[in-house]
Amino acid sequence: MGSSVKASNLPDYFRALLMIVFRNLPQRVLWKYEGDDLTDLPSNVLLGKWLPQQDVLGHPKLKAFVTHGGLLSVFETVYHGVPVVSLPVFCDHDANAAKAEADGYAIKLDLFTITPEGLLRAIKTVIRDPRYKTQVKHRQKLLLDQSEIPLEKAVYWTEYVLRHKGAVHLQSPSRHMGVIDYYSLDVVVFLALVLIGIYYTTKKLLRLMRILPKDEVSIDLPRKNIKVE
Repeated sequence: MGSSVKASNLPDYFRALLMIVFRNLPQRVLWKYEGDDLTDLPSNVLLGKWLPQQDVLGHPKLKAFVTHGGLLSVFETVYHGVPVVSLPVFCDHDANAAKAEADGYAIKLDLFTITPEGLLRAIKTVIRDPRYKTQVKHRQKLLLDQSEIPLEKAVYWTEYVLRHKGAVHLQSPSRHMGVIDYYSLDVVVFLALVLIGIYYTTKKLLRLMRILPKDEVSIDLPRKNIKVE
């Protein structure tokens, strides 16, 4: 589940659900699990408190990757060209998982409505349906088609900033703003005063409407005798 989510902290029912699914898979399963409390572990499951994710994803026999959908995990799975089943937990996970599903190389599931049958079906689908492998290979090709590798890019821009003494021309103008300007405190105070003024004005008007007496107004209309022949 990545480094931000510990599988050992997941609810008991969800861990039981995962074991049901893994037991019904013909493939061997690597599961990053930090605890020592699991019993009746399926024979095809190997636990590890920490697994070298890059090495695992890069193994030529890997069929699929079940992940929470963290940004780094998504980049790594595209880099190695592995189809995904995502179970987003919090933060950016849902957006990353939705993007991966929209790109055609992942199936996104909901932790609150997931069932053993649904997860098992999703895993089998990304393994057996060649469209998922095709799409992730396409994304891999797009990702790797760069003029320079990320490490070279990082070194270049670090040296660029050093050569130009901080590269002031690339810095955000907000770096030189005061606290009031940066957080727009003057605007916040103005809007707060306007709202307070509206509140007290409305309150005064309602109070005056309750105090003023209600005058009875009577209108006498002239009567005319109309003779009908």
